[in-house]
Amino acid sequence: MKQNILSTLLSFLIFLMSLQLVAQRIYQPEKPGSWIKSVGISDCDKGRKVAFAKNLSVIEEWFHQNHSMFKAIKGFDAEVYFFTDCNPENYQYRPCDYGTWGDVDFWFKLFWMENGKALRWNIEPPHYSIKINSAWSGHPANYGGLDGYRVQVDEPKLEQALDKAVAKYSEFFCVFEVEREIAAGVRLYKDGNLVVFNPNRPAYWIPATVKEVMEARLNYWKIKTGDKMVYDYLQKAYSDFTPEDLNSNAYNGSEDDLVEVTAQKSGLQIMRFNPEYWDRTKPRSAVQFMTMFYKLYSEIETAEYIQNNNGHPDYPGLFMKNLDVEKLGGLLK
Repeated sequence: MKQNILSTLLSFLIFLMSLQLVAQRIYQPEKPGSWIKSVGISDCDKGRKVAFAKNLSVIEEWFHQNHSMFKAIKGFDAEVYFFTDCNPENYQYRPCDYGTWGDVDFWFKLFWMENGKALRWNIEPPHYSIKINSAWSGHPANYGGLDGYRVQVDEPKLEQALDKAVAKYSEFFCVFEVEREIAAGVRLYKDGNLVVFNPNRPAYWIPATVKEVMEARLNYWKIKTGDKMVYDYLQKAYSDFTPEDLNSNAYNGSEDDLVEVTAQKSGLQIMRFNPEYWDRTKPRSAVQFMTMFYKLYSEIETAEYIQNNNGHPDYPGLFMKNLDVEKLGGLLK
């Protein structure tokens, strides 16, 4: 009993100390900030690295010149990072992965005063990320839980076969319904998935059929050792589909948690990235596709964010609120 009382008192003292620390941290939303650029492009041949960095700089500078938060920076230093990996050795290359992929990240390094000292939020500050040329983003996770990573097994022949199977299987993903067409080349899907694309190119996502999805799954589970029971189960499910079902568009609303695919319009539609979307007359370093999170929060949600984050503004939320989203399509022309 005595030990429980001491434990409760200790927890209460820690709570009071945390409140004191929070109270001492005073954010400075009016303090002028700076625009800082950092480049983190790795594993590229020199020519491609220079070209991709130059193209990302065009994207960065557009935001610098056109976003109101960056014209007169206050409350934070805006540090811009480029991330990419031109030769991702951990991934199995797929036909839909033509464009060099990367990120343009805006980090809001907030200012505050604490115990009389002027400080800046340097480690993992609030940030906003734009995905470049990524066939992996703008939608929920890849169908079936496979993310395209190369496998590592003891048998080289099995490893190579599984790599190819994973690459094919990981092409499929579920897509949220379209929320609205914002402008030419700017489309918003539900759950805040914004896609910026070239409307003069073929569709970037195309429907997958039940047959395509099931055959990719069967091929993977046939090769994967130790899981014959799964393969046999999926093979039986495949045989139960009618020819009409197999040639129908695939949806993830199956009542069978292992099969996870149906010809009925139930659940989210399963699609894949269209390799024909890419303009291959352009170099792989060209920016042809962008995705980002875009959701406008209510005043109540904004107030709750401030209350739950020690009193500092929601800078990523402000970034989205003040973004001239209708003009984003012009970045890909």
